[in-house]
Amino acid sequence: MAPVPPQGPPIAGPLPPPGAPHLDPAIAGLTAVPARRRRLFGRGVDDLDSEPSPAELEVLRASLATPVPSPRRIGVVAMKGGVGKTTLAVLLASTLARSRPDPVLLFDADTTFGSMALRTGAPQAAGVSDLARAGDPGRFDVLATALGRSPDGVFVLPSGRDPEQSAALDEPTYVAAMNAVYRWFPVMVTDCGAGVASPLMRRVVSGCHTLVLATSPSIDGLLATHNVLRWLVERGSADLARRSVVALTDVPAQGAVVDLAEARRRFAGAVGDVVTVPSDRALTVGGPVQLDALAPRTRAAAVRLAAGVLNAALTAP
Repeated sequence: MAPVPPQGPPIAGPLPPPGAPHLDPAIAGLTAVPARRRRLFGRGVDDLDSEPSPAELEVLRASLATPVPSPRRIGVVAMKGGVGKTTLAVLLASTLARSRPDPVLLFDADTTFGSMALRTGAPQAAGVSDLARAGDPGRFDVLATALGRSPDGVFVLPSGRDPEQSAALDEPTYVAAMNAVYRWFPVMVTDCGAGVASPLMRRVVSGCHTLVLATSPSIDGLLATHNVLRWLVERGSADLARRSVVALTDVPAQGAVVDLAEARRRFAGAVGDVVTVPSDRALTVGGPVQLDALAPRTRAAAVRLAAGVLNAALTAP
């Protein structure tokens, strides 16, 4: 199969004005819980995503090995920093790599030279611009020597080897690097930059089969996520929006500041699923993401997320 440039429905034009929380019908009243229902306010992860049984977990794990008809691209996006976007991308890619017989690539498209190398524990090798210049070597073993690889088996392509190289990443460079790696990785997870409006991010998003929308369990985070979905619909990418998964990150076991069950109901029909990722010390310390160090509930959430995202990607043309 010859490499092809990332294509997808065009995403262009200015961003629509953001809706105010008190005016947006999808968000308004999210925390207005009547006194008689106060016990529902601030639902935690225990009330939403019960841990699957061992048998259910095995079914989900098995689904992660599903063959793909053509390479699938999964984008992890967030409208602002600090919500665990990169951590979520590493968690997702690591979970997929553990369960698939074919190679999984984590492609870093964040121009801020973030924490990808630290969070994966992979030694730095070539950056995106290096692969863009070199092109497809024609052999996977040659390509693999230019990529870092995490202990969980994820191949890693950083946005740059230093901050300057990351900041220089643009749309043509992304397309050239994608042409170099596209055919070799049946599943690719892209850690996108914050926001979706830049030419680079529009190109990345337009080439994805599904998106993971990372957000904190807060009013402003949920509002921003809703506005991204509305933006996708208004730009002709309604199918991509419906295949997307909202991931609420760092959710406490009890005492979330918004009613997460109500948030899930308000996203129903607009996205494929809403998944909660529990707060876990092994994720919040800022070091390498190690699946075996996570709490069982967090590992189960990662499997649930990966299975849902892969299934959504496979429904795309």
